[in-house]
Amino acid sequence: MDTGDDFITSEFLHLLFFEQKNLVIFPYVDLKHLRSVDLFIVGFETVDIDSTVIHNLNEIIEYECNNSYSQLQTLYFILNPSFEELEILVDSPRLRCVINSKENVENLANGDQFVFYNKKNNTFLNYEFEGRDLSFEEEILRSSPTTQAIVDELLKIKSVSSKIFSELNQNNSSDNLSEILDEYDQKYWNKILRFTGLYYQIEIPEFDRPVQLPKKKSSSKEIDYSAEYEVIIKTNRKIGRSFIHLIHDYRYDRVNPANLEVLQLFYPQKLYNYLRNHHWKNGMPIEFAITWLKNIQKDFSDPEEALTEFQVILNKLHLSYSVNNIDLECKSEPEKKEAIRSKIPETIPNVKQPRNTKAIPSTNNFPEFKKWLLNKLSELEKIV
Repeated sequence: MDTGDDFITSEFLHLLFFEQKNLVIFPYVDLKHLRSVDLFIVGFETVDIDSTVIHNLNEIIEYECNNSYSQLQTLYFILNPSFEELEILVDSPRLRCVINSKENVENLANGDQFVFYNKKNNTFLNYEFEGRDLSFEEEILRSSPTTQAIVDELLKIKSVSSKIFSELNQNNSSDNLSEILDEYDQKYWNKILRFTGLYYQIEIPEFDRPVQLPKKKSSSKEIDYSAEYEVIIKTNRKIGRSFIHLIHDYRYDRVNPANLEVLQLFYPQKLYNYLRNHHWKNGMPIEFAITWLKNIQKDFSDPEEALTEFQVILNKLHLSYSVNNIDLECKSEPEKKEAIRSKIPETIPNVKQPRNTKAIPSTNNFPEFKKWLLNKLSELEKIV
């Protein structure tokens, strides 16, 4: 049975994004599954065309390719073309498309700009992946926990490519390309440059690349605390939602954003892993737990239920404190504040206190009101 996940692979990412290929898929795939390849179509406006409802498919496509004034390039999802229509389409040099045919069209798989994929046996007919380095594609998919994260990463690469294009087009110089690409490991630079050249249809000149020193091995390998995060989020949804909000607040107040990767800024699971490895090595601090408990108590109509559910999570995390410890800390805070307040003198020493005054005159009697106001200003000046 087809699913959208069938197309979220490093091979399709490689073909549609980095290599800017057209794709012909057969036999027919349901459109809702086929549209999952949208993830890899960054920088294009997509248009659906069902050839069964029009009689002049090739004329429409040719006209649109030659007369489009949109700033974004157009990529067509073409459904159900006949063998004859597809035969003409694959000879269109300016066409960018994903085609889904219900016919057996493997006899047309001759060139290299249109890659043919047989969905029935999961094979690419005219593109060989053996010997190709797909490590960048695999890294993008592995480090992106959601489809939106994949899109974000590709948009980031597209942004870098745009800077490269501007540098070459406006400044006519490749001097700053290393600086623009510096955010990525140098072993991935050629992939980004390949995408830039194909997308913008430009030649990328050679440029001096800095000598890349081997990275120092980390003295301690980071631990994956994703299982803990899942416990927090799934044990109780109310408590989990509150936790996500609070760790982002904690990041904003306590963590230097320069130390975080882009995904750690936006994805709470990655942020939690960072905090556990760098800030909470001995477990979540009790101060954070106190704030967390206070925050969730307003979400429960029964205070005892909140305490019980919270203790379940603390037990699963194997923390050294309990709800009782947190509750005692919370109850002692008003006493501490009261003690501090009691030490504050009611009057400020060596400052003359203003004498009791009569009621404020009405503004209807402006001379009296003005006199009262000037006296007040005089008294305030003496105090200051």
